[in-house]
Amino acid sequence: MEQEAIRAFSGKVCAFSGYRPAKMPFSSEDDPACRDLKQRLREEIHRAVQEGYTEFLCGMALGVDTWAAEEVIALRESLRGTREIFLHAYLPFPKQDARWSAKQRCRYHGLLTLCDSITVVSPSYLPDAMERRNRAMIERAERLIAVFDGKKGGTRNTVLMAHEAGIELRILSPVPPQPHQAEQIQEAEPSQPTLLDGIAL
Repeated sequence: MEQEAIRAFSGKVCAFSGYRPAKMPFSSEDDPACRDLKQRLREEIHRAVQEGYTEFLCGMALGVDTWAAEEVIALRESLRGTREIFLHAYLPFPKQDARWSAKQRCRYHGLLTLCDSITVVSPSYLPDAMERRNRAMIERAERLIAVFDGKKGGTRNTVLMAHEAGIELRILSPVPPQPHQAEQIQEAEPSQPTLLDGIAL
């Protein structure tokens, strides 16, 4: 897989970030909590399109990236002939799927064939390849949709990166928000940036 040239986007750009399955509070995509998360992710993507976003950047990792890519592809198909939206894969390095299961690789390569472009950020594996990929997306994005609840790791680093860059943040909790979270938003200190679903950064 060869690295493509930096693409010039014609519309507003939205990127995705989120946990892999191991960090999720559920163990199966059949879990009601996962179905709820996918629905909220779907609603955020629809909202972004309604607000003029047409270019979606995705790291194509397992978990949230995969689900976000599938939602964009489904929406792109439903809008065909009326409005154009585009899905752009940002891969940290070639063969990021080398240690995935056969089923996961099949799903991954199927999604790659449906992307409108593929950018490979590093020509080979590097210890900071994931961070480089995340930074490359943030440098192009105007909005970040992230599934995040405060856990340390790549998603948190990406959210912080986006916050420091002044990018609009749309944060979804991995689990359905509880009623008290709305109260937390109202009671948050004015100096503390408060994000969607009651997650404070």
